[in-house]
Order: sequence, then structure tokens, then C-alpha cells
Amino acid sequence: MVAEDDRGTRMVLRGLLRSLGIQEFAECANGAEAFIQIQRSAPDVLISDWEMPEVSGIALTKLVRNHPDSPNPLMPVIMLTSHSNHQLVERARDAGVTAFLAKPVSRKALAARLESAIQRSRCYVLTRRFFGPDRRRAQAAPGGSAIKGLSAAGVPQGYAPKPAGGRDEGRGQPPSHDLELDADAFMIDPAPLAAASGMPPGLVRPSALSRKVLARVRAKRIELISSDRSRLEVIREGLLGSDNPERLAGLLIDTVDQIRQSVGLSHPLVQRVWGSLSAVRDRMEPTETKALDILHLHAHTIERLLDLASQPDRRLAETTVAELEAAVAKVLPGRRA
Repeated sequence: MVAEDDRGTRMVLRGLLRSLGIQEFAECANGAEAFIQIQRSAPDVLISDWEMPEVSGIALTKLVRNHPDSPNPLMPVIMLTSHSNHQLVERARDAGVTAFLAKPVSRKALAARLESAIQRSRCYVLTRRFFGPDRRRAQAAPGGSAIKGLSAAGVPQGYAPKPAGGRDEGRGQPPSHDLELDADAFMIDPAPLAAASGMPPGLVRPSALSRKVLARVRAKRIELISSDRSRLEVIREGLLGSDNPERLAGLLIDTVDQIRQSVGLSHPLVQRVWGSLSAVRDRMEPTETKALDILHLHAHTIERLLDLASQPDRRLAETTVAELEAAVAKVLPGRRA
């Protein structure tokens, strides 16, 4: 599928795809239309522009990866972009983009991205805040299972650099009970799911096996987010009955830090909350009466970010963090984070 709002670019992509022997593909002019079409036809690959009206390419990628009605969260997503800014690229990767394709698009570059996504698939990473292709240049160690637990810092257990000479021997095994392990993150190999449909390693089509695995993935994500909520509730109970705001600020910072690390790369909004907490902790007086109110605001903001994590529109989350920063500046003048 091609999602691109510029008619001229769609015509170019249409000609390039047909020159590569790809005759059957859908075209959509915006992200909202594209996701509806994805739900109807479950395409093998999505080629999406970054900037589109209604729903952007980043928001569309998040819908594909995380929406309960997405037919294939493991779908390769190739992002068309003219951006070279490092922060924008990291934002796209945090959304779950598989690969980038720079404009203007050439036949050679398009063929290379498609071949890589289809024939040389990466494992997928599931954490509290992220589900998408593994961004590291390493794969599972030979003899390892298809799904591995990761540490709180996002470092996989049993990981080793990919050996020269091709595909890892440890990949290609059906997902096991490892998904039930008590860990902060997991690896999901698309290769056996694709093989069950008779497809190349990167193309997972809806099947009995893939539906079962993806249902477990969604359930595991809910479980991980729930554990974050439970910890926050314990901390908030401590806020109500404690007279040691510095210790509680430290607990909140640890909690936010775990959320940051589980993403692999810091989400900008979570990073701002973490920075605000650190600044407040370093500058507040132990006997300051407003300290607990400030910490309550941070705990509430973290909860709101958890609530809004699955929303494609980031404006509400942006507003929530901006309100926190404004409140901190108002309650503690001269102590903006």
C-alpha cells in the first residue's frame, strides 16, 4: 500500500513499483483513509509519506503497530521523508518505522528497501511503550529462543552481535511460553509467523498462529502498563502519608526512568517529566510545604501519559506536560525545570 497526499509522488511510486513487477497495490491520499484500507485488505507492506493531512505517517505507523483493530502489527512500514534531523528520525523509530526512503525516490533505493524489509526481517521488540522492529544491529544469539526477556535497561538476555555469513541459527522458532516471563521487554521473531503463511521472513499475513501471538502481545502490553500503574499507586499512597518529599521524588524518578529505558530511546515528553522531577528534587527544601503538591502533579502527569500512550494525536500529551511545567513555575517561582 502507498499512503501519500501528493498526487505527483503517488504517480512516481506507481511507476516505480510496476517497473519492479509489483502490479497489485492500493493508493491512499491520507493516513486516515490508509488505515481504513489496511483494516479491509491487510496489505503486505506500507509505504507512507511522513507529512499527510488528518493522520500523519507517524500516527499511521502507531495505529498499525498498536491499534486493537490493526490486522497486522508486524507489517513492514517504509517512511518517505525529506527530513534528516536526528530527533525527527528518532521519533519515527520510536513510532515503529521499519525503514526510511529519502525523496526524491529512485528505483534502486525503493528496491533495496523492499528487499530488506521482506527478505531480511528484524525481530520485533515489545515493551511498555514501544512495539516495533529492533533498531540495534544485532540479533538473537545462536541457540536462543525466539522471544527473550530483556533487562529494565532494554539490554536483551543472551544477545550477541549477528554472526557473519547470514541468518542466525537461533531465529525461526515459533514463539514459546517465554512471553509469559516476568520481564520488562520481549523479542518476537516474525520469520516463523511468515513461514506459517508460506511467505518470506518479513511478510506476516493474518493466520491462526499470528492472531494467537498478537493477541498475547496485546495482553502482555496491557500487563506491563498495569504494573506501572500499580507502582504509581503505591507511590501516591506514600505521598499522602509521608513527610519526606525528597525520598518520594527519588521513587518517582526511578519509576519514570524505568519507563524511559524500556522504550530504548527516551520519549521527549517522558524525558521532560523526568527532567522536571530531577530539577524539583535538587532544588526543593526538605521542609517546603509545597513539595508534596508538586510531586502529586508529577505523579498525575505520569498517569495521564500512560492513558494517552495509545493515542495517535500527541497534542493532549503535549498539553499535559506543558501544564505540569507551568504549574511548577507557578508554585516554585524561579525553579522551572
